[in-house]
Amino acid sequence: MGLLGVPVSSATELRMQQNVEVYNPAGVRPDDVYVDQLLKKTMTQMGKTKPALAGEFPDGKIEKVKILKEAFSEINELYYNRGWTDGLPIVPPTVERVKEMLVGADLSSEYVVAVLDPMGGQATVEKIAVNAVMAGCTPAYMPILIAAVEAVARPEFDLRGVSTTTNPDIPMLIVSGPIVEELGINADTNTLGRGWKANATMGRALHLIIQNIGGSWPGITDMSTIGQPGDFSMMLAENQVASPWEPLHVGLGYPKSSNVVTVLSAEGTHNILGMGLKSEIFLRLVANHLAGLDRAYRSTILLIIATDTAAMLSRDGWDRKKIIEFVKANAVMPFSRYKELFIDSGRAHRHEVPPWVFETKDPHAMIPVPFIDHFLILVAGGTGEKSMLIPGWSAGRPVSKEIRTPSYWEELIQNSKQ
Repeated sequence: MGLLGVPVSSATELRMQQNVEVYNPAGVRPDDVYVDQLLKKTMTQMGKTKPALAGEFPDGKIEKVKILKEAFSEINELYYNRGWTDGLPIVPPTVERVKEMLVGADLSSEYVVAVLDPMGGQATVEKIAVNAVMAGCTPAYMPILIAAVEAVARPEFDLRGVSTTTNPDIPMLIVSGPIVEELGINADTNTLGRGWKANATMGRALHLIIQNIGGSWPGITDMSTIGQPGDFSMMLAENQVASPWEPLHVGLGYPKSSNVVTVLSAEGTHNILGMGLKSEIFLRLVANHLAGLDRAYRSTILLIIATDTAAMLSRDGWDRKKIIEFVKANAVMPFSRYKELFIDSGRAHRHEVPPWVFETKDPHAMIPVPFIDHFLILVAGGTGEKSMLIPGWSAGRPVSKEIRTPSYWEELIQNSKQ
């Protein structure tokens, strides 16, 4: 295998060809306008010159690219200059590769899964497959990607806000259910890190889908002030084998046998070092981290509990409900400080914070911070006592979707392992 999963034989074959047929990954709106055309117009108005070849491509799904020396590098350079990559090398979406990727979905290639913000591109099954090829996915990953696209398109997720804000928010994938083991998704050591194809490529594919089909371009529509590394890929799985509690998706209302993907807009990561701490002290540390955040309200907080720590908490009688109740009750600060940080600064909005907070007079009264709508607890990772808090985008909500697998799923899994 060559770079990013391209077989050496295929790379040799590409070098020998004079013309290579590749798919266009860019989104097309319902009015048949490419999102790139609108982005190019915005670029011109802003005085921006990158991507250098924005909007410069022939109309149609497939294009014949004339190769001068070597296809892999030349197609990568072309796609980079058109704004179709994330800055890393992509797998060229040749006709053969896209055709193979489409085997992962038993839907028509023209079926529109969703219309994606911020520019309104139609995420057809085919366009999803093109971007999945570019990210290095295998066909068996398509059901998860289709469910994830459905999830981010839901109004409550607020993809427009997530993909255009100055905040460093990015879509994060959480997979739970039997499919984790079936596809070899890493839920163990370094689950949120490098080293596993499934985690890296599916997370990357969703980001390329939002970029290319939805039209979230850095510096043009995506105005993240600093950004974050998770913008390349951010995906993990629930370690159900090591979890002492019911699966995450069961708590979200799905049967245990279901496969579910949850997408949330992650802002960043906060390491929680629980080494040597007893259960209640660990949970107080979590509460202290929350009380130190910069907002009076959070729609979503994800607490990823390391497997060793989860086992300790369970032995001491803690379940998800008790953990959430304890943390919320202890993530507090005196009203005098709360008033200074949140009310006087205008960060405590009346549509988010209960009215009684603004009516408080006692400077020593303890005020919850932040107020939280969705508090998710996930057991993931390997051995060790390093847990993690991930705050979510305040305007959006996490969205879960059941993953629908095709009737030939077992065969698809076997082929993906070859």
